Amino acid sequence: MSTPTVGAVLRERMRKRFGRRAGVALIAGICYVVSFWISVEFLTHAAVEKINPVKIRASNSAAVTMLAFGDINLGRAVGQKILHGDVDYPFRNIRWLTDSVDIVFANLECQLSDQHGETQDPKHNLIFTGPPEGALSLAHFGITVVSTANNHAFDYGVKALFETIDNLDSEHIAHSGTGKTDSLLYEPLLFVKKGIRFALFAVTDVMNFSKGWQRYVAEADTANLFPAVRRVKSSVDVVIVSYHGGDEYAVRPSLRTRQFAAACLQQGVQLFLGHHPHVPYGVTKIEDGKGTRYIVYSLGNFVFSQPQYYWTQHSIAVRIQFEKSDSMVYLHSFECIPLNASMQPSVATDSTTIAGIVHRVQSLSNTTISFVKDQIH
Repeated sequence: MSTPTVGAVLRERMRKRFGRRAGVALIAGICYVVSFWISVEFLTHAAVEKINPVKIRASNSAAVTMLAFGDINLGRAVGQKILHGDVDYPFRNIRWLTDSVDIVFANLECQLSDQHGETQDPKHNLIFTGPPEGALSLAHFGITVVSTANNHAFDYGVKALFETIDNLDSEHIAHSGTGKTDSLLYEPLLFVKKGIRFALFAVTDVMNFSKGWQRYVAEADTANLFPAVRRVKSSVDVVIVSYHGGDEYAVRPSLRTRQFAAACLQQGVQLFLGHHPHVPYGVTKIEDGKGTRYIVYSLGNFVFSQPQYYWTQHSIAVRIQFEKSDSMVYLHSFECIPLNASMQPSVATDSTTIAGIVHRVQSLSNTTISFVKDQIH
């Protein structure tokens, strides 16, 4: 014999006590209450969707993560490793760091050209080149954009400079700072990520040669750079300048670098990325009516073997998140990652090394810097 349901028992009791009509009326009343409650719930949620601006903004928001590294030299001994088939050699200890990053930037401190097996001038160790396969090394690591404006951009001449551009293009690595004609030098690299529009300029204040290069490498010349920044800034969300200059191995940024960086921000640049000193410097944060902007005076070395100094072997990467909400783009977060720089760089994991990098960068900064210290793979 089956057990009667609660509803059946209730209906039977109501029928016996009040008659059939009362039972029907009660059931109808219960149905009305339930339907009214359901209607209120749906109406309430619909109303929340209409009046909650946070929800509306979230549905139209986008976030872009950028990771910026310092100097990459794929010449010399690293170039020989690549030439002999180990294209992943430079980044083997750090490949995972670019996972889930939208933009990966670095300063490419060498040409990528075929010199018949040579990756360093036999008479001058400051003249070097990476092999053509170096572009594949960068692509495998996840590099998406490089600056090619630096003092090594012309080491093996015009032909090698053109080869570098072609080799980067073949691996779909965007680049700024050099061109096959001088009309392209101050044209910004324009790209869009998740609806956020970027413009990147790359310039150098130093060069290994006195003449012949000015038509092919962008100088840190305000008369050319600043008008180009002003022309583009109203049509993009973020303007970035990559700057190669300053004094090698110096303790702090030169006055010339600091003045140039400040002038860039006055023109509408939101992010200034410096390199060339081969050692890490601090960060300047500026907040005013133009929003939040950052100057990174020097990222230091990344793939570069300079064991003669402590600070040429330790550096930083910066991780920046840009967010777009409706038509507004703002710099949401800024973090530094402590690195060990070498022919095969790695994230610093030794507590003493990390503490030293944090102290150096913080002592040269005008704001408290957030450091990522748990990037252990």
